[in-house]
Amino acid sequence: MSLDQSYLSVLANLSAAQPLDLDALVFDPPADQPASTFPVATVPPAPALWGDPSGRPSRIGVRVTAMLDRPDRLAAHLAAVSIERSVFPIVLSHVGSSGMERFGFRVEHIAGTSDADRFACEDQLKRFWNLAIIIDAQDVGRLG
Repeated sequence: MSLDQSYLSVLANLSAAQPLDLDALVFDPPADQPASTFPVATVPPAPALWGDPSGRPSRIGVRVTAMLDRPDRLAAHLAAVSIERSVFPIVLSHVGSSGMERFGFRVEHIAGTSDADRFACEDQLKRFWNLAIIIDAQDVGRLG
């Protein structure tokens, strides 16, 4: 299966597993609201950071330093970025279980008891995977 197909599969099977209450939408008349505007991305992605001279997909790191409230949202953003930018995300988890494993993403666990140990471990993984960039998980949504 191609890389794009695997991320399309992630998007197709993504579920927050929480039902929505549609009663208000179905039974209440809609209120007049002004047309919405598209949000402007605050951190535009730079194409130069995503290129790989070997022709393989670039690898980006996603640092998870706290338990994720909604890992499904992060998975959706990462799958979309992976397809649009031809990148392969590597999750760098500073917590025991990031929640990203269930979506099929590559998760590397950062070891160490001190900040210096964790920094050294992350730096080693950055060099091993040849990560083009490392983004904090809470900033992934700002990429647009």
